Amino acid sequence: MTYRLVLTVEKEQSVLVLFEGGVERARRDWEESRDMGRRAFESIEEVLHEAGIGPQEVLSFQVISELPDASTSRRIAETVASVYTFGVQTSAGEKTSESEAT
Repeated sequence: MTYRLVLTVEKEQSVLVLFEGGVERARRDWEESRDMGRRAFESIEEVLHEAGIGPQEVLSFQVISELPDASTSRRIAETVASVYTFGVQTSAGEKTSESEAT
């Protein structure tokens, strides 16, 4: 099955949704505060656990926001998505290299 994460960042609230195909599987909402990065990563862990999947099963991570590009919350959300994607790709590459070496 195809999974994707969508993080919507608004002025007052953020919402992280895990979709399986086009169906919402898990969701976390939180009010905006100074701990956006921590809340986003904790929410990712929670929705993956709730769905019973691992990070490598998520094919995409999208950030949606109408906040200005210079908004701190938007930039943090985009950084979280980039770091998550990089970590999953790096982990998948290491597993591929390990299995090729065996």
